[in-house]
Amino acid sequence: MTNDEKYIKQVIQLARSAAEKNIDPFASLLVKDDQIVASATNQCMAYSDPTAHAELTVISEYCRSHNLISLEGYTLYSSAEPCVMCSGAIHWSRISRVVFCMSQEHLQQFSGGKPKPSCNEIINIGGKKIEIRGPVLPELGIQLFKDFPFKSKKARYEENKLKNEN
Repeated sequence: MTNDEKYIKQVIQLARSAAEKNIDPFASLLVKDDQIVASATNQCMAYSDPTAHAELTVISEYCRSHNLISLEGYTLYSSAEPCVMCSGAIHWSRISRVVFCMSQEHLQQFSGGKPKPSCNEIINIGGKKIEIRGPVLPELGIQLFKDFPFKSKKARYEENKLKNEN
């Protein structure tokens, strides 16, 4: 088993744990020198922040807590191919590598989402080229995403709000 496969299995387990709590099954790991230094799951509902995707959360929280502006030398592992917003954050944080389990195209078959640009189109705009690898072990992503009841964030936010009021 390669290191990429090892970390993809770990990020999928983290995403599975989130799904069991009815949180969108998206997770990210930040790895440096073959050590996990940070992890995050989707925090949109918890933070009341539609931008709190797993990738963006792990980048911003790690950089703030370590007083960093550049993540050169780090690898980001993600349960799914990063969206346009997260790809922009990856580009600006200068992460060296991105490895994902499930492609955006494949994820849309389960989520009902609209077609989106590949992360490569956003991350690698400009002169610096960031290594992108994926899909890696996509069968794990299929198992994770196929049974998750994707609903709009607005609908789930309202459901959670009602639960908390009762």
